[in-house]
Amino acid sequence: MDIIDCSNDFIPISQFKMNALKSENKNESELKEVCQQFESIFLNYMLKSMRDTIPDGGMFEKGVTFDIMQSMHDEALAEEISQNGGIGLAQQLYEQLSKYI
Repeated sequence: MDIIDCSNDFIPISQFKMNALKSENKNESELKEVCQQFESIFLNYMLKSMRDTIPDGGMFEKGVTFDIMQSMHDEALAEEISQNGGIGLAQQLYEQLSKYI
């Protein structure tokens, strides 16, 4: 009669569960990051749209260099706002989309 060694059968299953948990945690962190990036893009678009409503004028002339610098500033500002809590859009997206991972 053959003796069945069951101890070898549990190792792959436990490793599979650990890999699945790591994969799930990785998917959750990736989803959070993507949600924050989306919020950052949204905020950048919102800042750009708000700046377009301001009439030109002032003490200094605005040229291409100023526009590039202001665009870079808005992008950095939107990213910083998104990473520090934002407006709640990233959290709402994460709560809705995390159901599917």
